[in-house]
Amino acid sequence: MAALTNPKTKPTEFAGEVKVLVFDDLTIGSASDTLTLSAADNGVSEIVSVVGCITSGQDAAFTAINVSYSGLVITIASVEQDGTAATDFTGTAVNLIVVVK
Repeated sequence: MAALTNPKTKPTEFAGEVKVLVFDDLTIGSASDTLTLSAADNGVSEIVSVVGCITSGQDAAFTAINVSYSGLVITIASVEQDGTAATDFTGTAVNLIVVVK
């Protein structure tokens, strides 16, 4: 498992309690990567929802991602075409859209 960092965070404010954070081109380096948000760095106290998509590197050994979260930790699990853990991360990147409070 690898911890991800991303300097390209784009916060978008809405009126009310929630805001959207966009993480562009997170480089994926293992079958299970994590991104940890914090009140200090991201100004958030709760994740409401996460949506992820592959932006580059999709092939037979990196076919899909499953995104989940617990507390302020987002986990990105990568799989091959047969459903097993991904094995090739050459040029792989994903975008995340995170709704937070």
